[in-house]
Amino acid sequence: MTVLSIQSHVVCGRVGNRSAVFPLERMGHEVWPINTVQFSSHTGIAGWRGASFGAAHLAELVGALDAQGFLGRCDAVLSGYMADADTGRAILDAVSAVKKANPSAVYCCDPVMGDTPAGFYVRPELPGFMAREACVMADIVTPNQFEAEVLSGIVPAREDDDMRIADAIHELGPRVVLITSYRKPEGPEDALGFFLSAPEGRYRLMTPRLPFAKPPKGSGDLLSALFLGNFLGAGDAVRALERAASSLYAVLERTLAADSAELALVAAQEALAKPELRFSAERA
Repeated sequence: MTVLSIQSHVVCGRVGNRSAVFPLERMGHEVWPINTVQFSSHTGIAGWRGASFGAAHLAELVGALDAQGFLGRCDAVLSGYMADADTGRAILDAVSAVKKANPSAVYCCDPVMGDTPAGFYVRPELPGFMAREACVMADIVTPNQFEAEVLSGIVPAREDDDMRIADAIHELGPRVVLITSYRKPEGPEDALGFFLSAPEGRYRLMTPRLPFAKPPKGSGDLLSALFLGNFLGAGDAVRALERAASSLYAVLERTLAADSAELALVAAQEALAKPELRFSAERA
């Protein structure tokens, strides 16, 4: 399968395409990366430098791929952090072009907007764009719990609110909703996981929380790539979640053991390609 991955790029670190391309390739997929920015590192590190390429640059590249006849070979589009709504609309134009060339292609959108407890870290127009435009075109969305609450307008307070949140996001357009960094209402503090709502049903998968003093950047980008890669391979959202969660946990374990600030993708690469299935999804 071939994936067009439109995300940020850093020279040092594992975020955006640096967290998605190698895992997808290690899983056996062909990846066409388009970098929306090139930075020295992620912007949380003081002294970072680099440039954003902008919507026109993205449109030029996709237009060339279309004119050259490549887009018919593309099976999926993956997007992550978007610097602004103009870049987001250029990504959606790319999705439209891919789906015109290959109607069976799928679009997986990681609607990056923020997280708990920091809140939003994107421009003010992005949340509305994600809900009203990106999710409308997406087949798969992978928000973290904070982003799922933003998209749905629901703050969970009851045991069944995760289902109400998923239903509200489905109404925006996606047929597969995977909520990451998921916590059960009134659940244990030492467990973290996923809530999946898909044609196969609704499932929860919980994993032990690893004792990071500061969680490494890029784990959300990695999870979206792992889920999409496994979904393309298996065509089954539940199986894709179990494999993706197991791979992610193995990477995080190696990262913690190495006391690294960056995801240990190379050291844990066998777990990307052939994960030991350590976690099972349970029907919600």
